[in-house]
Amino acid sequence: MSYNNYNRKPEYNSKKEESATDKFRELGFNPAWITTGATTDMINFADKAAKFMGEKNLTTSKIRSVYGEIKRIQMKKFEEERTAFLLLKPKLAYAVGREKATSKNCEGIRLFQLIFNECFTRVKDDATYKNFCNLMEALVAYHKVYQKGKD
Repeated sequence: MSYNNYNRKPEYNSKKEESATDKFRELGFNPAWITTGATTDMINFADKAAKFMGEKNLTTSKIRSVYGEIKRIQMKKFEEERTAFLLLKPKLAYAVGREKATSKNCEGIRLFQLIFNECFTRVKDDATYKNFCNLMEALVAYHKVYQKGKD
């Protein structure tokens, strides 16, 4: 009896694609990184999160406008630029929406948004903003290492 490949049942990859929400939960964000400052755990978190974002084809250009505004605010006093900071949340939501409309895989930018949103609620003054900037800088730096394509 000959074996016919056409009669074979298709093999499906039983491993479900990991979502940004799943990854965020797995990584274990610690609010103290914003309220009290950086730790080695924060650096490890940024490394693993950036690796996920790179694997999900997040390009630097997708986060550049938000990160550029974060750095601009940092150069001035947070209290003077509070409105600009508050407007970063809808700006990032717009970037995520655009990515969803044009790409099947938006989990990279979605993870960036989840991290941003968790930080956003904890930024209250210059000190917490500086801690927020440290985490964002670590994410962007590690992301550059793991980014698949050129930007």
